[in-house]
Amino acid sequence: MASHAGGEHPFAMTRIPLHRWISAALTMLLTPLVAAATCDGPIVAATINYEQLGACNGFKRPDGATQAAKPGHAYVVFRISTVTNTSTGAADFSLDPVRLFVNSDPRAYGVGTYPLGWRRPRAVEPRVVRAGTVETFNGTVTMEVSEGGAGTDGAAAAQNVSYFLSHETPAGTQGVLMAKSNSAQTSWNYTNDCAKIEEFYPNP
Repeated sequence: MASHAGGEHPFAMTRIPLHRWISAALTMLLTPLVAAATCDGPIVAATINYEQLGACNGFKRPDGATQAAKPGHAYVVFRISTVTNTSTGAADFSLDPVRLFVNSDPRAYGVGTYPLGWRRPRAVEPRVVRAGTVETFNGTVTMEVSEGGAGTDGAAAAQNVSYFLSHETPAGTQGVLMAKSNSAQTSWNYTNDCAKIEEFYPNP
Protein backbone atom coordinates (compact mmCIF):
# COMPACT_ATOMS: atom_id res chain seq x y z
CA MET A 1 0.00 0.00 0.00
CA ALA A 2 1.31 3.40 -0.96
CA SER A 3 2.19 5.60 1.95
CA HIS A 4 0.47 8.97 2.43
CA ALA A 5 2.55 12.09 2.00
CA GLY A 6 4.33 12.93 5.18
CA GLY A 7 4.40 9.26 6.29
CA GLU A 8 0.97 9.25 8.02
CA HIS A 9 -2.02 7.12 7.05
CA PRO A 10 -5.03 9.23 5.92
CA PHE A 11 -7.26 7.47 8.51
CA ALA A 12 -4.80 7.54 11.40
CA MET A 13 -6.44 8.57 14.72
CA THR A 14 -5.49 12.00 15.95
CA ARG A 15 -3.86 11.86 19.37
CA ILE A 16 -5.80 13.91 21.96
CA PRO A 17 -4.35 14.48 25.42
CA LEU A 18 -6.06 12.48 28.17
CA HIS A 19 -7.21 15.55 30.12
CA ARG A 20 -9.08 16.80 27.05
CA TRP A 21 -10.90 13.47 26.68
CA ILE A 22 -11.97 13.69 30.32
CA SER A 23 -13.11 17.29 29.89
CA ALA A 24 -15.13 16.42 26.79
CA ALA A 25 -16.72 13.42 28.49
CA LEU A 26 -17.77 15.50 31.50
CA THR A 27 -19.24 18.15 29.22
CA MET A 28 -21.36 15.55 27.41
CA LEU A 29 -22.57 14.10 30.71
CA LEU A 30 -23.39 17.40 32.42
CA THR A 31 -24.99 19.25 29.51
CA PRO A 32 -28.26 17.24 29.61
CA LEU A 33 -28.51 17.77 33.38
CA VAL A 34 -28.07 21.53 33.07
CA ALA A 35 -30.57 21.64 30.22
CA ALA A 36 -33.11 19.67 32.26
CA ALA A 37 -32.76 22.02 35.22
CA THR A 38 -33.16 25.04 32.92
CA CYS A 39 -36.25 23.60 31.22
CA ASP A 40 -37.95 22.92 34.55
CA GLY A 41 -37.70 26.61 35.43
CA PRO A 42 -37.41 28.21 38.88
CA ILE A 43 -38.79 26.54 42.00
CA VAL A 44 -42.25 27.83 42.92
CA ALA A 45 -42.43 27.93 46.71
CA ALA A 46 -43.53 30.01 49.67
CA THR A 47 -40.84 30.65 52.29
CA ILE A 48 -41.71 30.42 55.99
CA ASN A 49 -39.21 32.47 58.02
CA TYR A 50 -38.92 31.43 61.65
CA GLU A 51 -36.66 31.33 64.70
CA GLN A 52 -36.26 29.03 67.69
CA LEU A 53 -37.01 30.83 70.97
CA GLY A 54 -36.45 28.41 73.82
CA ALA A 55 -37.48 25.30 75.75
CA CYS A 56 -39.86 24.92 78.68
CA ASN A 57 -41.63 22.28 80.75
CA GLY A 58 -45.22 23.49 80.94
CA PHE A 59 -47.75 26.32 80.96
CA LYS A 60 -51.15 27.34 82.23
CA ARG A 61 -54.10 26.44 80.03
CA PRO A 62 -57.05 28.84 79.62
CA ASP A 63 -58.97 26.80 82.23
CA GLY A 64 -56.20 27.45 84.78
CA ALA A 65 -54.85 23.90 84.84
CA THR A 66 -51.15 23.19 84.29
CA GLN A 67 -50.20 21.51 81.02
CA ALA A 68 -46.90 19.70 81.63
CA ALA A 69 -44.75 17.97 79.02
CA LYS A 70 -44.68 14.18 79.15
CA PRO A 71 -41.73 12.53 80.97
CA GLY A 72 -38.59 12.71 78.83
CA HIS A 73 -40.15 15.45 76.69
CA ALA A 74 -40.00 19.23 76.45
CA TYR A 75 -41.91 22.03 74.81
CA VAL A 76 -39.87 23.91 72.22
CA VAL A 77 -41.25 27.28 71.14
CA PHE A 78 -40.70 28.82 67.70
CA ARG A 79 -41.76 32.18 66.34
CA ILE A 80 -43.05 32.44 62.76
CA SER A 81 -41.93 35.91 61.69
CA THR A 82 -42.97 36.25 58.04
CA VAL A 83 -44.12 34.23 55.04
CA THR A 84 -42.78 35.28 51.65
CA ASN A 85 -44.89 34.21 48.68
CA THR A 86 -43.31 36.15 45.83
CA SER A 87 -41.68 33.53 43.59
CA THR A 88 -42.58 33.62 39.90
CA GLY A 89 -45.75 31.64 39.27
CA ALA A 90 -46.74 31.55 42.95
CA ALA A 91 -50.32 30.77 43.97
CA ASP A 92 -52.09 31.81 47.16
CA PHE A 93 -50.57 29.92 50.11
CA SER A 94 -52.51 28.81 53.19
CA LEU A 95 -50.38 28.74 56.34
CA ASP A 96 -51.85 26.31 58.84
CA PRO A 97 -49.67 25.74 61.93
CA VAL A 98 -50.93 22.15 62.32
CA ARG A 99 -48.89 21.26 59.20
CA LEU A 100 -45.63 22.30 60.87
CA PHE A 101 -43.53 19.64 62.59
CA VAL A 102 -40.07 18.82 63.89
CA ASN A 103 -38.65 16.06 61.72
CA SER A 104 -38.00 13.51 64.46
CA ASP A 105 -39.07 9.87 64.81
CA PRO A 106 -41.97 10.02 65.39
CA ARG A 107 -42.67 13.47 63.99
CA ALA A 108 -43.39 16.16 66.59
CA TYR A 109 -46.33 18.24 65.37
CA GLY A 110 -47.60 21.49 66.82
CA VAL A 111 -49.63 20.77 69.93
CA GLY A 112 -52.11 23.62 69.91
CA THR A 113 -52.20 27.39 70.10
CA TYR A 114 -50.96 27.61 73.65
CA PRO A 115 -51.41 30.90 75.55
CA LEU A 116 -47.81 31.88 76.20
CA GLY A 117 -48.58 35.43 77.25
CA TRP A 118 -47.82 36.93 73.84
CA ARG A 119 -49.58 40.24 73.45
CA ARG A 120 -49.31 40.66 69.67
CA PRO A 121 -50.48 37.92 68.94
CA ARG A 122 -50.49 34.91 71.24
CA ALA A 123 -49.97 32.24 68.62
CA VAL A 124 -49.89 31.73 64.88
CA GLU A 125 -53.35 31.23 63.43
CA PRO A 126 -54.24 29.91 59.96
CA ARG A 127 -54.03 32.61 57.32
CA VAL A 128 -53.91 32.86 53.52
CA VAL A 129 -50.83 34.60 52.10
CA ARG A 130 -51.77 35.98 48.70
CA ALA A 131 -49.51 35.39 45.70
CA GLY A 132 -46.94 38.15 45.27
CA THR A 133 -47.08 39.30 48.91
CA VAL A 134 -45.14 39.04 52.17
CA GLU A 135 -47.18 38.58 55.36
CA THR A 136 -45.90 39.38 58.86
CA PHE A 137 -47.04 36.96 61.57
CA ASN A 138 -44.76 37.24 64.64
CA GLY A 139 -46.73 34.51 66.37
CA THR A 140 -45.61 31.30 68.02
CA VAL A 141 -45.96 27.59 67.43
CA THR A 142 -45.06 25.04 70.11
CA MET A 143 -43.79 21.48 69.60
CA GLU A 144 -43.52 18.74 72.21
CA VAL A 145 -40.27 16.91 71.46
CA SER A 146 -38.70 13.81 72.96
CA GLU A 147 -35.48 14.87 74.68
CA GLY A 148 -33.36 13.79 77.63
CA GLY A 149 -34.98 10.45 78.41
CA ALA A 150 -37.14 9.33 81.32
CA GLY A 151 -36.40 10.88 84.70
CA THR A 152 -34.60 13.91 83.25
CA ASP A 153 -35.49 17.57 82.82
CA GLY A 154 -36.40 17.51 79.13
CA ALA A 155 -36.34 21.29 78.71
CA ALA A 156 -32.85 21.55 80.26
CA ALA A 157 -31.63 19.14 77.57
CA ALA A 158 -33.67 20.70 74.75
CA GLN A 159 -32.25 24.18 75.35
CA ASN A 160 -28.97 23.00 73.81
CA VAL A 161 -30.48 21.37 70.72
CA SER A 162 -31.14 23.11 67.41
CA TYR A 163 -34.49 21.97 66.02
CA PHE A 164 -35.63 22.55 62.47
CA LEU A 165 -39.24 22.88 61.40
CA SER A 166 -40.65 21.18 58.32
CA HIS A 167 -43.97 21.65 56.56
CA GLU A 168 -46.32 18.87 55.49
CA THR A 169 -47.23 20.01 51.98
CA PRO A 170 -50.35 18.50 50.36
CA ALA A 171 -49.86 16.84 46.98
CA GLY A 172 -50.51 19.08 44.00
CA THR A 173 -49.72 22.33 45.81
CA GLN A 174 -46.71 24.61 45.49
CA GLY A 175 -43.61 23.89 47.54
CA VAL A 176 -42.64 25.34 50.91
CA LEU A 177 -39.14 26.39 52.01
CA MET A 178 -38.30 26.73 55.71
CA ALA A 179 -35.76 29.44 56.62
CA LYS A 180 -34.48 29.47 60.22
CA SER A 181 -32.90 32.82 61.08
CA ASN A 182 -30.88 31.60 64.09
CA SER A 183 -29.75 28.22 62.78
CA ALA A 184 -26.12 28.91 63.80
CA GLN A 185 -27.09 29.38 67.45
CA THR A 186 -26.17 26.53 69.82
CA SER A 187 -28.18 27.23 72.98
CA TRP A 188 -31.46 28.89 73.88
CA ASN A 189 -33.24 30.08 76.99
CA TYR A 190 -34.73 27.55 79.35
CA THR A 191 -37.70 28.18 81.61
CA ASN A 192 -39.89 25.91 83.65
CA ASP A 193 -42.93 28.06 82.81
CA CYS A 194 -43.40 28.56 79.06
CA ALA A 195 -45.06 31.95 79.58
CA LYS A 196 -41.74 33.39 80.76
CA ILE A 197 -40.22 32.96 77.31
CA GLU A 198 -41.80 36.33 76.52
CA GLU A 199 -39.38 37.95 78.98
CA PHE A 200 -36.47 36.84 76.80
CA TYR A 201 -38.07 37.27 73.36
CA PRO A 202 -40.79 39.94 73.37
CA ASN A 203 -42.77 40.13 70.16
CA PRO A 204 -41.81 43.00 67.83
